[in-house]
Amino acid sequence: MLGVDYNFSEWLLNQLNSRGWTQAELARRAGVSRTAISDVISDKHSAGFELCLAISRALNLPPETVFRAAGLLPPVSPAIALSEEVMYLLQKLPVEEQERFLALLRFEVERQAKKPPTKPPKKTSPTSRAEKPARSALKEE
Repeated sequence: MLGVDYNFSEWLLNQLNSRGWTQAELARRAGVSRTAISDVISDKHSAGFELCLAISRALNLPPETVFRAAGLLPPVSPAIALSEEVMYLLQKLPVEEQERFLALLRFEVERQAKKPPTKPPKKTSPTSRAEKPARSALKEE
């Protein structure tokens, strides 16, 4: 999710840096002019629907991710963003591979369900057992 002071140009530069791409490389992969990318990064122009769509294809990200980064869609929780990316990537695979991943997910969910629940750590009282006096010390003689 993007913060209030985090803008699209910063987000896009981070995407380029993480991939080791130049603006020219993104433009080539997106099928747009280098000027279009440069203008968005320098905040001369905002990215519209078509440019965001081209950028999403080039970055292999769900269009919603890019639209949100550009402020064209409202932000969502990280869990929803992750689900969108998983679905986006799964849809790019052949059906046989999708079925394989579905079987793996089912297996993992079953495995997690069989795990014994983890107990929360015991709360320690202000007086630990070691600090309590022995029973014999409490008995009156």
